[in-house]
Amino acid sequence: MKFFERLARKENLLARIISLLVACGLWVYVMSDQNPIVERSVEVRLQQANLPNNMMVFNVPDRVMVKIRGSRTKVSDNFDGRLMASLNLKNVTEGQQSLPVRVSFPDGEVVSVTPSEVSVYVDTVSEKQVPVVPREVGNSNGDMTIGHSVITPSEVTLRGATHRIDKVNKVVAPVDVTDKQDSFQVESDLVAVSDDGYDIPNMRIIPERVMVQATMVKQLLSAEVPVQLVMSGTLPQGAVVTKTEIVPKSIRVTAPPSLLKKLKSVNTKPVDVTTLNGSTAVAAELDLPDGVIPEVRSVQIMLSVERQN
Repeated sequence: MKFFERLARKENLLARIISLLVACGLWVYVMSDQNPIVERSVEVRLQQANLPNNMMVFNVPDRVMVKIRGSRTKVSDNFDGRLMASLNLKNVTEGQQSLPVRVSFPDGEVVSVTPSEVSVYVDTVSEKQVPVVPREVGNSNGDMTIGHSVITPSEVTLRGATHRIDKVNKVVAPVDVTDKQDSFQVESDLVAVSDDGYDIPNMRIIPERVMVQATMVKQLLSAEVPVQLVMSGTLPQGAVVTKTEIVPKSIRVTAPPSLLKKLKSVNTKPVDVTTLNGSTAVAAELDLPDGVIPEVRSVQIMLSVERQN
């Protein structure tokens, strides 16, 4: 009797083991069919880690391409921070260097990273005090400009990479002068510029904004323009002007930009040639448009009149 009971228990155990194996096989089959192992390429933001406070890094790409392998449920659209790419900047030195891109994906396998390493430039951080100057922007009346300005504060602290900060000796405060006529006040976001006028990025300016009090004034520009002789009257019959010379040939004038732009030359007031004979020197006043300020108001005219047989 006990023999049959023991046999039944052994057969029951064997059946249980077989059932367990069948269940495991079915689970593996179902999981392989419904949640297979797949590969996927994902663009991941490249993070910077452990950069010392007294250093800056340049030329780091924003993102890298990572190919991963794992079950379909793990290789999903939403990684929730499970897939991370980073550069360890703890032991960087000043200058150009190549650093490996490290990728962490605990839910699967990292197949490849593109690029697998990046070339970066590392520089020390410097500070300096620089003055603030206004820079006109916008569309103003062309004859108006900022004549006087008070900027508060007048100096700011510039913080950035040493190789860039050496090129900056001022920051500019853009001031929109559109439709401005008199005095006005405006806040301005500062911009670091090089000595040749180019904006310098990645500079921290402390403070970032200033207050500008400005007064608009009429703008005057100067230019050199030629002098044109205007003659009047009629020469005696058979007489002709064989030579003319203007001294000086051109003069410097000052005028509002809109007027100066149209001023191609300055005429003399008419010189009467009716009674001229031979070589003659005469003083001629300039016929100046309103608003034009000349360097001189008259010129010398050298005329040669000859009779033709």
